[in-house]
Amino acid sequence: MRKFVFAAAAIAAMTSAAQAGQVWLTMDYVRPYKLERPAQNVIIGNPSIADVSVQDATNLLLYGKAPGMTNIYIMDAEGDVIENMIVRVRTNATDMLTVHKGSARTTYNCTTNCERTVTVGDDQDTFNEVSTQIAQKFGQAKTAAKEGEGGE
Repeated sequence: MRKFVFAAAAIAAMTSAAQAGQVWLTMDYVRPYKLERPAQNVIIGNPSIADVSVQDATNLLLYGKAPGMTNIYIMDAEGDVIENMIVRVRTNATDMLTVHKGSARTTYNCTTNCERTVTVGDDQDTFNEVSTQIAQKFGQAKTAAKEGEGGE
């Protein structure tokens, strides 16, 4: 009986160091994250859902890219797992409206007025239309900036 208790305690101690914690992120927002000890490697399960910017060995910036769930493994210089972090990304639902028409989905950002925006999973036509509008606005801004430089 004593050997079983010791073995169970040893297994629990080994797994607790690499036990998965959970972090919630909001899409399109950055959240600072401090590690307890220096990291050497950071591996993201699905980089289309979340991303990491390494500031230094103990400071990370976590970024929610798309709604969903993934994990991030953080390892030290010896290859030991510091953390296996479960990352859940949610939308900023208070300012977002999603409209479903059959299988087609369109997302609106309703911060002040509801305007179509591009979100992962939206209908391809909506994506193309909004992307075209963004490219046009970017082109207008570049033209205005060039004209402003020449007028000085």
